[in-house]
Amino acid sequence: MNLKLKNKPLTRSILVFAMIVLIVRLIGITSFPDKVFPGIQLFFSKILYGFSSRFSFSIGDLFYTLLILLAVFFVILMIFRLIKKQYLKFRKTLATVFYMLSGFYLTLYVFWGFNYYRTPIKDSYNVELDTVDELKRLAEFYYSKAMIYRTLVNENERGVFEAKITASELEAEILKSKELLAAYPEMRFSGYPKPNLKKSTYSKMSSYLGISGYYNPFTNESQYNSISPDSRRLFAKLHETGHQFGFATESEANFAGFLFGAKSENIDLLYAVNFRAMRSLLNRILWYDPEYVKDFIENRYSPGMKRDREFEIEIDVKYNNGSDDAFALMNEAFLRLNNQEGLESYGRFVELLVGFHRKYGVSE
Repeated sequence: MNLKLKNKPLTRSILVFAMIVLIVRLIGITSFPDKVFPGIQLFFSKILYGFSSRFSFSIGDLFYTLLILLAVFFVILMIFRLIKKQYLKFRKTLATVFYMLSGFYLTLYVFWGFNYYRTPIKDSYNVELDTVDELKRLAEFYYSKAMIYRTLVNENERGVFEAKITASELEAEILKSKELLAAYPEMRFSGYPKPNLKKSTYSKMSSYLGISGYYNPFTNESQYNSISPDSRRLFAKLHETGHQFGFATESEANFAGFLFGAKSENIDLLYAVNFRAMRSLLNRILWYDPEYVKDFIENRYSPGMKRDREFEIEIDVKYNNGSDDAFALMNEAFLRLNNQEGLESYGRFVELLVGFHRKYGVSE
């Protein structure tokens, strides 16, 4: 190593971080993510599942709590050293931070992150949106299914949808659906083949941040917000399980979660995913024909569907204090760093729905 570089720990640490990011991206454009990485992910996910599944609480929440405390410690330490004009120590501390970031980033990709570079599901479909009429037909299709299932689900004392499916039943339904989805070659599952769903310790804070759930690749756990409405919570559980099974992008995790529910025989899941699909389509139609969407919600929604929507809005208003805007900006940066299209990727779910129906027919 060059002597000058050896004596510059900050420069060296930045170069190490940059090299790791570059190497990951270069490996990502090879066949490694599709052909080799699934076996690596399976190996590590078995170990992580074996550890984290022993605990009833979220190890992932604990992990991120310690990580945040560590980050706060280093920020305070660096501010202190700047105030004291200890510039050499400040640079050494910052170098340590970059080395830790390098380790974090590398571990993320070794455990799970190369799924970001897998061949996208959309490559198997025709996803170009031609006309809004096609979106409207699909919205009508899912509306009719959601209407039927809404009459069959349980309600609480306020007349709002209340899921009765238990944790063990949900796991069994996901595994049955996963077997059925083997018929679709584009649905390439990876990782340990068993859901690991955990209630987030920070569900209230998650509500303020607008988070329905998250997947922790360092513990192989799918966390969900336990105080969100059941119409959202069920889909969040399916979505995060999609991440756990190797679908890294938000649109693909949404799509996998939707199919888990659509292939299920459980009424709660069937209502949750069809209600979500319909609303996702209406959100896209809103770009082109807002009057259609307004009329649809006001005049087509059943009384039960309206109560479910109003309860979701009530929860949003209760917890909306602007924090979700800051979280959205951080999430946008994370998505783009990991080869995604930012928050727009959440909306790509509609394109996958369209492509799926074009390929397999609207009867699915």
